[in-house]
Amino acid sequence: MDSFNKITTKGKVYLVGAGPGDPDLLTVKAFKTLRKADIVFYDDLVSPRILGVCRKKIQMVYVGKRLGIHSCLQDEINSKLIQAANEYKTVVRLKGGDPSIFGRVGEEYASLLSEGISCEIIAGITTASGVASSLGFPLTHRDYAREILFLSGHKKDGVNSDAFKNLNCVGKTIIVYMGLNSIDLIVSELLDAGNSRETHIAVIQNATLDTERVFTGNLDSIQSIILENQVKSPAILVIGEIVRFYREMEILKNDYSSILTSL
Repeated sequence: MDSFNKITTKGKVYLVGAGPGDPDLLTVKAFKTLRKADIVFYDDLVSPRILGVCRKKIQMVYVGKRLGIHSCLQDEINSKLIQAANEYKTVVRLKGGDPSIFGRVGEEYASLLSEGISCEIIAGITTASGVASSLGFPLTHRDYAREILFLSGHKKDGVNSDAFKNLNCVGKTIIVYMGLNSIDLIVSELLDAGNSRETHIAVIQNATLDTERVFTGNLDSIQSIILENQVKSPAILVIGEIVRFYREMEILKNDYSSILTSL
């Protein structure tokens, strides 16, 4: 049956990007949509402070997913959104970062449209941009990186090893989402591809939040750094010379701070 001939639902579903975590990085459009929401389905990576933007006493439904632990399967989430659109005027599906970057928004968007449900995607600041701004480094730089690659450490049926085979890191900023649990494979594949053991890499836990932690190293040391510091998800990996730029800027900031302190 043609989707436009199906029963028209009373509500509209908004697939909203919550940004990387800091509420100040929530877009104005996302803020306005959350304020008028009747029900919100939210992910694991959405911070409590973001949820605090919503009106009191509206229904909040947790549908988070972590590696190996799903509160809801994707098909169940799709069904819940369809049902909610028949019961509420404004339905929000809230996702961390930008919903169009490894946020499975395509599956939910297609599911809703196939049922004749009105829906809209609202962009969010992706974690990569949030990390760059909070730490004070660019994702591109004429002298360090002329390309950006967004990669996932996992795909639908397991580890995303294909993404790192024969990958040359030179001249690129490589952002790896959901890569912490695949770090051994990522390092192995990048070394097998001929990248230097000195290739710079950073791991950022809880990006843009008060609990943010940043560790830098290279392909030869990052596994032990992660282990020694008990880095946990959510974390994002940044690979490439832009990490060296970040470290250089940190030295400059520390030197400047020392000068000010001595005055």
